[in-house]
Amino acid sequence: MEPSNWKIIIVEDTYDDQQVVSHLLKHFGITVFVAHNGNECLDMLRSVEPTCIVTDLAMPLRDGWQTLQAIRSEPRTAHIPIVAITAYYAGDVAKSAIEAGFDGFFPKPLNPRTFVAQLGEIISAN
Repeated sequence: MEPSNWKIIIVEDTYDDQQVVSHLLKHFGITVFVAHNGNECLDMLRSVEPTCIVTDLAMPLRDGWQTLQAIRSEPRTAHIPIVAITAYYAGDVAKSAIEAGFDGFFPKPLNPRTFVAQLGEIISAN
């Protein structure tokens, strides 16, 4: 599937990070929806069927870990690829994210040269 056909929900509470990720994805013609926390993402899933969800791990109200659990527990959304992004990178966080059920893990700042290609690999695998 071409990136121009993707619909991605970005779940990010920090305005600057929302803008960076949104602009990066939009550069490739990807349709982007922004949720400011996990609760907004779950509400958005009632009307949007995304190709993938990109979520920060550390957010108020409902963090990325809790959002993952809620999405995976719902049969209608359990199949959606979900990738974690975080500024608090450590090897054990990446390992924990994959073990928890994230389909990918990316430390911030994102690498604009490889991020979309790696998302494509994750999307194709699902």
